[in-house]
Amino acid sequence: MKYQMKSCILLACFLLIFCLVTPLKAEAADMTDIRVGLTSLYDGRSSITIKTTKLGLGYCINDSYTSEITFSSSSGFLFTPAKGYYYILNKTFTTFSEAKKVADTIATLGVNAYPTTVYRKTWKVYVGGSTNQSDMKAVLSKITGKFGYTYSSLSADNKYRILVKGKTISFLMDGGVKNVFPQFKAMINNSAGVGVVNLSSRSYRGRIEIGRYNKGTLTAVNILNVESYLYGVVPSEMPSTWPMEALKAQAICARSIAINKTGYSADSNVSNPYNLNDTTASQAYKGYQAETSRTTKAVNATAGKVVTYNGSLINAYYSSTSGGSTENVKYVWGGSASYLVPVADLYESEPEKAPWVVTLTKAEIASKLKAAGYSVGSVKQISAQTVTDSGRVYSLLVNGSSKNATLKAGTIREVLDLFSTKFKIVGYGDSPDTVSIKGNGTTKTASISNCYVITSSGKTQKISQTAEQYIVKSADNLTNFPRKAPTDKNTYYIAGMGYGHGVGMSQSGAKGMANAGFTCSEIIAYYYTGCKVSNYN
Repeated sequence: MKYQMKSCILLACFLLIFCLVTPLKAEAADMTDIRVGLTSLYDGRSSITIKTTKLGLGYCINDSYTSEITFSSSSGFLFTPAKGYYYILNKTFTTFSEAKKVADTIATLGVNAYPTTVYRKTWKVYVGGSTNQSDMKAVLSKITGKFGYTYSSLSADNKYRILVKGKTISFLMDGGVKNVFPQFKAMINNSAGVGVVNLSSRSYRGRIEIGRYNKGTLTAVNILNVESYLYGVVPSEMPSTWPMEALKAQAICARSIAINKTGYSADSNVSNPYNLNDTTASQAYKGYQAETSRTTKAVNATAGKVVTYNGSLINAYYSSTSGGSTENVKYVWGGSASYLVPVADLYESEPEKAPWVVTLTKAEIASKLKAAGYSVGSVKQISAQTVTDSGRVYSLLVNGSSKNATLKAGTIREVLDLFSTKFKIVGYGDSPDTVSIKGNGTTKTASISNCYVITSSGKTQKISQTAEQYIVKSADNLTNFPRKAPTDKNTYYIAGMGYGHGVGMSQSGAKGMANAGFTCSEIIAYYYTGCKVSNYN
């Protein structure tokens, strides 16, 4: 069970608080189109429908795209894997119309014949399509010796063929011949005057490539200019109502990551269809319908600007909420980068993700571990072995009835399904809100709920008795103290702060800095030590 925790900030001066990446230099490349795998909705699909009724088919070669033919279909276009056997006509055509004319002639023999695109201005005719070899023997008997045509031997599924059907047209695409797939572009504009390809649930600027990529299923890839891509990223990653300087900072960081991950290549490559996808594993990207006027303005205002360190383009990582301090990259992905080190999140006063608690039983923990490949038997105890300077759990020890397991870094968050690794483990019998109080040369422990604080107005008052967590602010971090412990011996409270990996810019902190009057360049300089905003050449 997951639920949000109520919290209060303690500013009491009498509380004693105990508190991968090397720079990648940008290649000398033009800002051409990039490739984005649409894996959140259009991966592993048995079919994909493009609802756009007028599409241009073409190939992108050396980052240059040309539409070769326009197809129209009032019902849109249905793409499905073509897994059957085919005989391939031993003749090549330069246009669709030439191939279709021959395919229509062969079809009069009572067989399926399809014009098939295999490369730019290269069309073939494939005959058959049955998944049963016995059926294909009948096809062969019908076509042998007819019209003077000859065919290749029977060709099995190569995991690159796709059947495309419109209302009155059908054709095949075979990406396995030249290791490329064609790309489709909208040849009509929407009501706003923008040409977008409609994939049912979402629409996209630029072009769409639908391929099998050595699989039995379909995947869609969006090919578009990086600035157009950012129109859909920024509102997907940050609320469009947030301050403009925060939105600009987000655009600059997102642009830096996109350029680094994609390497700027728009050409089809069936063995490497994309390096960037539309999920938070890369960056959230929800296409055209996610766009807003404010986020588009932020993208346009920062066009071409990226984050650099000593003249080199960096991966400007970011996450939702740091919980008081960002994290060192070496504790998340390994390696080191002097610009991805912890900084105090002094302006994260309105975190997008409030302090949280996840309640887990020992049985639930064992189940999660088993699903992830850690069979420890019954869980006896869990404990934090190593905690980083930012307050995140780097190493978690699980004592089991059969054996122990140690989870590290991001694995902890993934296996236990936690919002971040900045958490405390509270078990039965613990006193989680105990702190040290120093005064008159002595130090003693006390429960925060029994303490008093001096407010900013100078008033002395007792700590809230209803808060679920007490959040204590120090010079370089925030520390959480849950008020209660579980009453069940087999239950743990995982009480945490923050959301995400914590490396680089905190989006919530960027919002706070923008509200305080900082510019996007100042926000970036704060979160990425020694870095600055530069124009991408």
